[in-house]
Amino acid sequence: MSRIAKGYIALVLCSGAAVLLLAARSWSSANLTQFLMLLGFAAVSSTLKIRIPGIESSMSPSFVFLLLAMSCSSFSEVVVIALVAALFQSLWAAKRVRIIQVAFSAAALVLSASFAFEFSRVLLGASASNSAVILAVLAGSLYLPLNTALVSAVIGLVEGKSLVQVARVCSECALPYFMSGIVFAGLVSSAFPRSTVWNGAVALFPIVVLGYLYSQIRTRTVAPALIQPVSMEAEELVEAGSYRPPR
Repeated sequence: MSRIAKGYIALVLCSGAAVLLLAARSWSSANLTQFLMLLGFAAVSSTLKIRIPGIESSMSPSFVFLLLAMSCSSFSEVVVIALVAALFQSLWAAKRVRIIQVAFSAAALVLSASFAFEFSRVLLGASASNSAVILAVLAGSLYLPLNTALVSAVIGLVEGKSLVQVARVCSECALPYFMSGIVFAGLVSSAFPRSTVWNGAVALFPIVVLGYLYSQIRTRTVAPALIQPVSMEAEELVEAGSYRPPR
């Protein structure tokens, strides 16, 4: 592995750890029941890994509940939900567990979620508390490119690929999936008061499960493109819920 790749991985891990420490020091929860409900839905949905045809990878719908949390929860709560979602996705039914893989996955998701949470509020200003639907859509629109960039960079650096090409492939694969999730999160955020968004999560979860089942059936009927085996270093660093471009 190149020094640049090692340096990038170390930077992401340190940044993620710093955000976790900040969230721990500033912990607050105005609605503990809602936090626990969203945390539970994010954790369970993280186990619903969706295999993408043509890419040796999978995604999970946990980001939908993460976006709901961004519209009604505190910064520290969002960070915890992101961390738990990443851990469940990396560890659930994993054939083998790599510490560096799990750590990078968690750090990348925590950074993406925390940036989307904070920057969406900066852009909306004082109206953020009164625009739950806009907040959810804006946060999702910020979360997607950053998460894609973080994952694409580690793939490109570890495998020696063009970062621009990797990012393009990742975006093309993830965009339709994420856009539908952003729409659902926005609709639920607008339909329920901030204090009862968890009720919307309850109503949304069956739709998420149905979408997962449909994706599983569709995946079996679509012949994926041939993919050459990835290097051991890449397999250790790219978590099960990220994107690996075909060669």
